[in-house]
Amino acid sequence: MAKRWTEAGGEYQLLFMSAASRLIKVDENIECPKCKQSTIRFYFHVFNKNKGTGTIWIWCPNCRTTLHLPRVKPEGLIFPDPFSNLSIEEFAEIEQDTRISFMDRLDKLWNSGKIGNPIKQL
Repeated sequence: MAKRWTEAGGEYQLLFMSAASRLIKVDENIECPKCKQSTIRFYFHVFNKNKGTGTIWIWCPNCRTTLHLPRVKPEGLIFPDPFSNLSIEEFAEIEQDTRISFMDRLDKLWNSGKIGNPIKQL
C-alpha cells in the first residue's frame, strides 16, 4: 500500500504556500521545504476562464506532503492541463474518485509528462 499524502501544516504550511506562490509566477525548480530531498511538483487548473484564476496543487513525491492554493492567477505562464475541457462537476468526480487519490493521479500525470513544464506567454 502506498504511503499516504499529508497536507502541509504547522511549520511547513507557510513554506509550502510560498512555494506555490512562486510557482505561479516563475518557472523554476523549488526544493521541497520539508524533506529537501526532491523538487516540488505542481498542477494548475483554471476554474474561472474569464478571470484566468484557478487552483494550484503542489506536492513532494518523496515525503508526500501536499498543499493547494485556490483562486490564484499565474503571471505569464500557461500550465498544461489534461482536465481543461471538463465541467466543474466532471472535475469534482475525478478529485473525489475513491479508486485512486487525486494526488496519486497528479503524480502519475507528472511522471508521464502530461503536466508540469509551463509555457511562458509572450
